[in-house]
Amino acid sequence: MPLTHSQKIMLVIGLAVALAVALVFLGVIPGLQKKSADPHQAKATLTMWGIYDDQNAMNPAFQNFKTIYPNVTINYRQFTDPRDYYSTLLNALASGTGPDVFEIRNTDTAKYVNKLVPAPQTSFTLLQMKQLFPQTVTQDFYYQNNVWGLPVSIDTLALFYNRNLFDQAGLPLPGTWQSWQDFVDTVPKLVKKDAQGNITQAGAAIGGDDTTIPTGSDLLGLLMLQNGSRIGTPGAPSFTGDLGVQALNFYTQFSSPASSDYTWNDSMQNARDLFGQGKVAMLFDYASSIPQIKARNPYLNFEIAPVPQPKNVATPAALPDYWGVVVSRQTKYPTVAWDFVIQTATNSVVENAYVQATQKPPALNSLLYQYQNDPVLSVFAKQALIARSWTEPDKDASRAVFSQMIHAVVSGGARPADALNQAQDGINQIIQRSY
Repeated sequence: MPLTHSQKIMLVIGLAVALAVALVFLGVIPGLQKKSADPHQAKATLTMWGIYDDQNAMNPAFQNFKTIYPNVTINYRQFTDPRDYYSTLLNALASGTGPDVFEIRNTDTAKYVNKLVPAPQTSFTLLQMKQLFPQTVTQDFYYQNNVWGLPVSIDTLALFYNRNLFDQAGLPLPGTWQSWQDFVDTVPKLVKKDAQGNITQAGAAIGGDDTTIPTGSDLLGLLMLQNGSRIGTPGAPSFTGDLGVQALNFYTQFSSPASSDYTWNDSMQNARDLFGQGKVAMLFDYASSIPQIKARNPYLNFEIAPVPQPKNVATPAALPDYWGVVVSRQTKYPTVAWDFVIQTATNSVVENAYVQATQKPPALNSLLYQYQNDPVLSVFAKQALIARSWTEPDKDASRAVFSQMIHAVVSGGARPADALNQAQDGINQIIQRSY
């Protein structure tokens, strides 16, 4: 009897863990030997809180660590909503009942640094971080001369497109495009309207605020990073000025009825829902949204391409959104806890089992290269290598500011330059109260 999909995944995980154990004892995998004086004598119970991943996804890491620390137990708690997660986490840390190990967003290191203990420099160094992970990890989790966290997956904003709609229109696929100009040229060719002029099929979900386009503010931030605005200035992002206006105008032109590129308005439904219904040809989204899209429509024929880049750009950029595993300052076992983080994040065998179980993009350079021909994850594996963040210590609050800026311009309530200035003030206030 052939194995089911779930049985195949469990078999892969089991084989991966067995191989990891063998490599550990043979000393083939560097850095996986004993980290404390005698791991076999260490006794501890660690609590880990994670976002999205269930127990099965984390089991390869737990089983691998058990081979090194046989008397250490790890209790895992899963959260599925980021706001609920952060609220519960902060309350627990405030009362002294927080977890030993937990996850924070890649943009939150400076905000949480006073609640964390850094990696012992005898266990993990900046050089190792640079060798093992793409540059965005160093940018996001190396702060004040210390390593504060390590990821097991790196997600980036990509271009999802409905293959059937492109084929029916006889258009070149996004994977062949050279720049954003190809996107601009393509969008109007995919728009359909009824007799009253209402959009019945959008060329792309772009131009609106986060009310209808969940990743709208992220895409605008990416456009600013790509066009060279000072949004990427470490610690003091600035997106006002001509380049900021250019990015904002480019984004909002797609929701202006007066524009030949008009494809979106605020009366439309949620972009992911419409994409699942086959009523949106292109959607900018993350790998983490793939299960949601497939759940909306298991038969949707969609593919994924890299985000477009400006023409003749010297330094291409993609926008990351991912989580790093960190160690609480309250833990009684900082050395053991950090050993767990290091083992989990740097063991390619364990991480590969995690990728197979979750279908999330990997974080290790070695696996990013390995997955560059994967039919689903290849785009994300490549984009992780060019990913860049900007300072937004409260992701939800920053997105709200950008969403309000988009709405102000689209509704005619503010000129682009004025909306940018107001947004700059809002971002500065978030930074001031977060640091």
